[in-house]
Amino acid sequence: MLVGIVSYQIQGFGFILNITTGMDVSQGTIIGAVMIIFLAMIGGLRSVSQTDALSGFLMVGGLLITVPTIIIIAGGWSEIIANVPESHTTATGGLTTLQLIGFLLPSLFLLLGDQNMYQRLASSKNDQASKRGQIGWLIAMLVISPSIAIIAFASRSIFPDIDPGMALLATTVVMPVAIGGLLLAAAASFIITTGNSYLLSAATNLTYDIYSNYIDKDASDKKKLWMTRLFIVILGVLAFIIIRFFPTVLAVQMYAYTVYGAGITPAVLAVFFWKRVTAAGGIASMFTGLFTTLIWEIPLGQPFELNAAVISVPIAIIVLIVVSLSTQNKDH
Repeated sequence: MLVGIVSYQIQGFGFILNITTGMDVSQGTIIGAVMIIFLAMIGGLRSVSQTDALSGFLMVGGLLITVPTIIIIAGGWSEIIANVPESHTTATGGLTTLQLIGFLLPSLFLLLGDQNMYQRLASSKNDQASKRGQIGWLIAMLVISPSIAIIAFASRSIFPDIDPGMALLATTVVMPVAIGGLLLAAAASFIITTGNSYLLSAATNLTYDIYSNYIDKDASDKKKLWMTRLFIVILGVLAFIIIRFFPTVLAVQMYAYTVYGAGITPAVLAVFFWKRVTAAGGIASMFTGLFTTLIWEIPLGQPFELNAAVISVPIAIIVLIVVSLSTQNKDH
């Protein structure tokens, strides 16, 4: 799940190198994989937190400057509206209600159960610092999310046939060099730090939840560190392989978000908000969410053009409740 998120960060970096240097996207993706793997290996959570802060400031600042600039370059808001398909100006973008929910649910459930978020909250100096960080994150998201949507919308007007995965980055070629460079730098830093974070989280899980618990219970801290580094390399290579099998960045993004949101988040939230949840219920929910997503997306090929979240998230929640209630006496 975490590896799937890393995979499209790797390709995103390849897109940036393609725009800035003309390098083939495939070659840029290889460079992105090597860079993200290397930085995750030598850094750890401390370095990731520092690059997170830097990338956050760069991203917010770059987007705030880019939004008015790209609207002016595109000829103003009325010109943008006139150049995009009529469906793009509706609330659902031409999607049915269920299709729209299918795109919203994965991101929502990823954020609610994101391991990186909990890691950062747990590593805060105190409750006050944690609260400030959460407020800062919320403010940043209120700036970043609509800004990206507006820039991509303007990009669709300027480049009618643009690949959705390239919509944001493509605007850099029509903006002043300084502003375009700032946006690319912001995007690159955000991609690298996100890839590092999820790769480090996945490798840490394998080291502490599997290796040190079941394979080598007496492993020293030094050995755990080297095992984490080894898992970073293995998972990084796996992420690079995964991106080769998806036609677009959006496809792998929705897949990764749904697997994580349906497989992890219902169980995580239940621990916080439902006292009657049991271990059996949580595990059953995780496996149900995972396999429902895989079956819906791969063998069935996404019936009715609905993302798997519409099916897998409700089923995972139902299984969580039913199994927890039926195993209540066994756990208490």
